[in-house]
Amino acid sequence: MMRRCRSVPAFCATICAVLFGTCCLGWAQGGRAPFAPVVVETPWGQHVVPTLETYIDVRTYEELKPGQDWSAGEPLAARLKEDYRAGRLKLRRYPWRVTEGVFALGRDDMEQQIYLLDTGQGLLLIDPSFDAWQGGLLGEIRALGYDPSQVKWILLTHCHIDHSQSCHAWRARGARIMVGDADAHPVETCNALLATWVEPEAQGRCTPSPVDEHVYDGDALVFGNVTLHAIWTPGHTPGATCYYLYRNGKHILFSGDIALHNGRHAWMGNPYADWGQYLASLSKLADFATEGKAVRFDILLPGHGTVDMDDGHRSVEETLRVVQNIVARRGSGERIDWIDPYPWNWGQGITYRGKQKEAGE
Repeated sequence: MMRRCRSVPAFCATICAVLFGTCCLGWAQGGRAPFAPVVVETPWGQHVVPTLETYIDVRTYEELKPGQDWSAGEPLAARLKEDYRAGRLKLRRYPWRVTEGVFALGRDDMEQQIYLLDTGQGLLLIDPSFDAWQGGLLGEIRALGYDPSQVKWILLTHCHIDHSQSCHAWRARGARIMVGDADAHPVETCNALLATWVEPEAQGRCTPSPVDEHVYDGDALVFGNVTLHAIWTPGHTPGATCYYLYRNGKHILFSGDIALHNGRHAWMGNPYADWGQYLASLSKLADFATEGKAVRFDILLPGHGTVDMDDGHRSVEETLRVVQNIVARRGSGERIDWIDPYPWNWGQGITYRGKQKEAGE
């Protein structure tokens, strides 16, 4: 039964009533799994399933007047955070359905994204994340009507601990572990590249896991009725790999940490991170083609944060633009390794009216 979708005031981002064959439940989200995503429209007309941080950024963009400093939105941000803590603002509930046979798993209070694909011949789990999350993850898989024993494959976008820590447990259940070639050794040895120290959720632990299959650039990975095309995108880690899926007329990119919503970029604090490789990888994604035909990604499924339900290629291009700026500034001697894209764009005078970009206002 389709539940009535509620709207919010005009100054808010729009809650879409029906999108991609599923109803968005707005503030009254509930019901049986899989839950429908709460879809918000950005100032430029893109439809996203936002984290709290992105929702605040979108609302701030809508409310500020040209010429105001981004900090003028701090009272609004404080109110929205309090609404979220009090349960008056509900944005996500896991597991939720992205499209046919593709589900997002995770925790409502964290921005980590895990994906489950029903291949018709078993389940594929992408980036199963922390050991500490596995009880909840198993529950979400069961809530979707599956048994965890149906998970046949674990596919990593990269080796960092927040994506790979639980590989050993899934392999013990019989799943095959697959990862980009240059990231396989860290998973098998728990070396420094996993960045165990960065994530408190990892509790400083790593259990080595054998890797059953190394993935290479251009590989067509066939899982039942699902074929993923591997795109080697080093820079964040040496073996970072994105995966392209064409399904139900949509071009879908599992982008890991390489390209995230609206230009948010990868953490580059690991000693192995390489800005030059990262920039080249983003250019590769922006110009991605298959069988000689250019592809514009519709749905962007990142390893963290907000999910783009349409116009995902825009986020790839925005991430490329942000990283180009960082690399240029670093080349001039500036010590910079992070740009927050929403306030950065606002500070450049970029506003959106009539869903067209206007600069310098």
